[in-house]
Amino acid sequence: MAKKPKVFLFDMDHTLIDNDCDVSWKHFIVKHNIGPANSLERADYFYGEYKKGTLDLNAFMEFQLAEFRQQSEVEMAKLADWHFKEYVQDKIYPDAAVTVKKLLKAGERVAILTATNRVLAAPLASYLGINHLLATDLETIDGCYTGFAQGVFNVGKGKITLAERYCKVFGLTLADAAYYGDGYLDRYILDAVGFPIAVNPAPELKTIAKDKKWPILKWEIK
Repeated sequence: MAKKPKVFLFDMDHTLIDNDCDVSWKHFIVKHNIGPANSLERADYFYGEYKKGTLDLNAFMEFQLAEFRQQSEVEMAKLADWHFKEYVQDKIYPDAAVTVKKLLKAGERVAILTATNRVLAAPLASYLGINHLLATDLETIDGCYTGFAQGVFNVGKGKITLAERYCKVFGLTLADAAYYGDGYLDRYILDAVGFPIAVNPAPELKTIAKDKKWPILKWEIK
């Protein structure tokens, strides 16, 4: 009998959803006068750098978390839910939702593994019924966010670190894991897991996936 994954890890943006939450968050804060109008231009710049694999992580996080600074965990959770309902909920790929539902119903271990911060990713995980969220964590002091990330920034090779820790909890390794991802920087984690699956891959990742004969899925909003 062919070996099957014992852990299923999903990227979030453009894998589970037809959206980039870091970008849509800035659209949200501008729309509701929570942040400066030039946030959209800067968000597009950083997204372009991310796609090229040349993102300055420190500069990006300082920009991305500006609205979190000195805000309470309760208040930001409310804003994150509001953002989810406006920009994310109707952009969930139906095939992604069906896949996740089947895995959960079968009792499989399912987690979201995303570079997006935990606050913005949490509403989607909750909506899909995924209890395990491996995201970029944020620093808090006395219940308020400092505007800085904490621990491993969950992008590129950082995803390998968090995925390994997650698998180890169950006495497993990355060889037991499937990972569904779309971005060029996902090539590291895709190369590290036993069951790599490219979903809506960016052109550079699609080339790698074809060369390595990884399965390629096309999920879309119909």
